[in-house]
Amino acid sequence: MLVVGARPQFVKAAPLLAQPPEGAAWLLVHTGQHYDYEMSAAFFAELAIPEPAYNLEVGRLAPAAQLAAMTGRLADVVDKEAPAAVVVVGDTTSTLAGALAASLSGVPLAHVEAGMRSYDWAMPEERNRVLTDRLAALRLCPHDGAAANLAREGITDGVAVVGDVMYEVAAAAYPGLDAAKYITPLALEPGGYAYATCHRQENVDVPARLEAVAEALLELEFPVYFPAHPRTAKALRAAGLWERLEAAPHVTLAEPATYYASLALTRYAAAVLTDSGGVQREAYLYDVPALTLRDRTEWPETVAAGVNRLVDVDSEAIRAGVAEARARREGPSPRLELVGGPAPSVRVAEALSYLIQG
Repeated sequence: MLVVGARPQFVKAAPLLAQPPEGAAWLLVHTGQHYDYEMSAAFFAELAIPEPAYNLEVGRLAPAAQLAAMTGRLADVVDKEAPAAVVVVGDTTSTLAGALAASLSGVPLAHVEAGMRSYDWAMPEERNRVLTDRLAALRLCPHDGAAANLAREGITDGVAVVGDVMYEVAAAAYPGLDAAKYITPLALEPGGYAYATCHRQENVDVPARLEAVAEALLELEFPVYFPAHPRTAKALRAAGLWERLEAAPHVTLAEPATYYASLALTRYAAAVLTDSGGVQREAYLYDVPALTLRDRTEWPETVAAGVNRLVDVDSEAIRAGVAEARARREGPSPRLELVGGPAPSVRVAEALSYLIQG
């Protein structure tokens, strides 16, 4: 049983569903955490993901109520379907709810993308990661650093390094990201804009930080393409910031980008401004300078490589980072070899086969 609920999980689900473990079939369950068309159904269509066997339609609730509703409904599905294992991905509320439901029902749990740490307990995603790893019987890590994080916490059993499923999808998509298809219709030029995304709770739900992000974009004096997450758009409007951004001639506000459009926007950007873990990784894979709107990251290898810079919401650091990216003399050198072989989805299927067979 594969549990998904948010757009990064839909992306990772696509290759996993194409590789069922030996002797097993997938049962796909959607919690309904992301339910807008742009955030959910559009991703299923674009990535050719089959309709879920269950859509729990939990929708928007306060965090504790959402977790409780997801856990209860997922536990009901687990008890009804009796899966050989429950598989969760990443670090969302849906991830932790799936982990709790499996644990309460006594079903083995596998966590894809285990061992990632930002060491920032103020982030709900960090709590979700740590708690899920504690409950898992099988922890599938994207790289050796994640396995090392688990070892430092005393977790060495049931750990396997399988590679990064998100890299697998983004690398396969890279050759088809035609600028004429994705960038030119937006009146953008390759290398002539910054791609901005912002959705993390610590930025969107804290008025001072959200205002700092908006002010930084307003001060850039360089074209910014900003597809606004629904929560972000609502918060910007409530704070009176939407109108200011909309009035700025260099800022383009837009609906959330589809998956392939987002990859193309990343590939051809001069720089990416983001608080998303997934966009950080895609920028790293495509070798595009990233400025992360946080002071910590669960992907430190992107910083160590010099591709990602932690600028928090410091407008001066953001301006300096964009200026440096624009002055970059050499073109990008994508790191598509990071996917490795066999493909991560194949390695996940092999590890799950061992779990299912005991």
